[in-house]
Amino acid sequence: MRTRYLNRKRVAAAILVVVVGTWLLFFRSGKAQPAAGGAASTVSALVKTAPVQQLNVSDVLTAFGDVMPGLEVAISFPRAGQVSRLLVIPGQRVSRGTGLATLTSDPTARLAYTQAMSAVGFAQRELQRNEDLFALQLATKSQVDAASRSLHDAQAMLAAQMQVGGAIGSATVTAPFDGVVTTVAVAQGDRIMPGAVILQLGHIDVLRVRLGIEPVDSHLVRVGIPVTLKVLDDSTKSVSVSISESQGLVNPRTQLIDAVAMVPATSASFLVPGMHVRAEIKVGQHLSMVAPRAAVLTDAAGAYVFQVSGGIAHRVNVVQGPESQGMIPISGPLDAKLPIVVLGNYELQEGMSVREGAG
Repeated sequence: MRTRYLNRKRVAAAILVVVVGTWLLFFRSGKAQPAAGGAASTVSALVKTAPVQQLNVSDVLTAFGDVMPGLEVAISFPRAGQVSRLLVIPGQRVSRGTGLATLTSDPTARLAYTQAMSAVGFAQRELQRNEDLFALQLATKSQVDAASRSLHDAQAMLAAQMQVGGAIGSATVTAPFDGVVTTVAVAQGDRIMPGAVILQLGHIDVLRVRLGIEPVDSHLVRVGIPVTLKVLDDSTKSVSVSISESQGLVNPRTQLIDAVAMVPATSASFLVPGMHVRAEIKVGQHLSMVAPRAAVLTDAAGAYVFQVSGGIAHRVNVVQGPESQGMIPISGPLDAKLPIVVLGNYELQEGMSVREGAG
């Protein structure tokens, strides 16, 4: 009986030890959680900062335009005729001496030339006959002079017919320089008058880029200011030239004012007539705060940077300008005395603690 009583006491003591131990375990774990929370509140982000810089930034006006051949030359035929063959099409590149079109003489001009040749032959025979009669004293000096004058007139008429192409059965017009055919003004079989334009041939050694400027901005664009031309689908291809012409009238087709930049083909082999380009025209410069590309972030609210004050990061919304040499002009409620975060800013939030680290 006594043995059972002792066993019960031992079991009750063991249960009491387990209960007390469990309670102490929960108590200690509960006390540790606030400590963990306190440690989390002291976590800081590792960042790299840099002072805000101020630099002279170019004021850039963006425009769009088309690449065209350089000076266009009208190709014509000095004589009347009929276009028997067209040897080129619009857009075709040609070298100097390449045939452009073949023309046959106008039938009327051919007939007039034949008649002029007959008149010269007749006048020559008539002069010879009168000279022979004069030698036999059967004709007067005035008759010989009249025959000589008739011969001179016939020869002059023949020369005129030769100039209008009466003596030429057919002739080929050739390209006077290396270029590209921009327009063809005639069709095969057309009869043309002397001096009529057959086609337009544009120079390709110097290209002409026509840019459309909004009328309100046209006063900013002057001859001689620099402009950078970039291919629309590949901004890595660019060339820097200057404005060579700024017109003063609105183009009725585009409702913009045209400005022209001449580009030597040797410095921009990637430009082809008919291509569309974007132009960045430097119309002036001003002093502005700038930041490295990596320092400026964007979200749905726009562009922003982080500035650090007392070890705390603060978001500052900014307006950014076009990037130049890795730096972006920024404007907004910036404090020029506070550094900006240039690395490690992607994980930052307003009010987060930061610490400076090597980057």
